[in-house]
Amino acid sequence: MTTLTVMVIGAVLGSGVSKKSGSPKPYQMANISYLAPAEGFMNDDHNIQRCGMDVKQIPMVFDNNVYAQFARVEYPVQLQLILEPDPKNPTRNVVVDFADA
Repeated sequence: MTTLTVMVIGAVLGSGVSKKSGSPKPYQMANISYLAPAEGFMNDDHNIQRCGMDVKQIPMVFDNNVYAQFARVEYPVQLQLILEPDPKNPTRNVVVDFADA
């Protein structure tokens, strides 16, 4: 189990049928949105300075019960996200639960 403590600003759980590519394809999405410090970027051709916060997303397991727990939270809130390997892609983590930070 891995954890990530962040300022969570929302959650989304959705499914449907996408018709963008021509033939209908079912989809599912589940994400947690959180704030992270803005980071600048510099290389030989660019110097982009940034301050403040950026909105980031991390995948959440597609589970109505997990989403229901996030739906009861008053946002924004500092939470410790509990991560586990994604069963569909073990090289990435998904949020499976949370605890108070």
